[in-house]
Amino acid sequence: MTVDRHRSAVYAAEDQLGRLLARGGTVDFYGSALTLPVERRFADIASVTRYVDSVLALASVRARWPQVAPVRVRERSGLARAHYEPSSAARSAVIAIPLAGPVETRWAARETVVLHEVAHHLVAQDPATEPWHGPTFCGVLLSLIGTAIGPEAALALRAAFDGAGIPVSESTVGVPS
Repeated sequence: MTVDRHRSAVYAAEDQLGRLLARGGTVDFYGSALTLPVERRFADIASVTRYVDSVLALASVRARWPQVAPVRVRERSGLARAHYEPSSAARSAVIAIPLAGPVETRWAARETVVLHEVAHHLVAQDPATEPWHGPTFCGVLLSLIGTAIGPEAALALRAAFDGAGIPVSESTVGVPS
């Protein structure tokens, strides 16, 4: 695995998108009006699990990764961060999401955070030597956001990636099913 030099920039770009999606509505996007939805938020692990399962069941995801392995979702202790644990011979893959504290302060119980972890899961299906937040990951994340949230959200994230100089490999997860 190579050095993950764009990790912080990827997180910063996602945070920028998260701020836009927190309020939704129309924003000025380089002189054009761009209408963004309000980001989905999750109340518990069961709702995150249902969402992850629905994303993995999308026809477009299944077309690209026909043998995609299931992923378990669990609560992570503390408030620090969400993470992805690849599968091993002893256990299946896991997405861990912190849910401590009041619902309105659960930063990780958001759609973009969950899609970030799903992108890690999908990229892990295709063994590569790229860093965790490399061009392939960024391409899959953009495609998932475009499919699950909408093309406007993907455009906003793509602009943030471009502005930060983050390389992206084009990915074709597909269109909403």
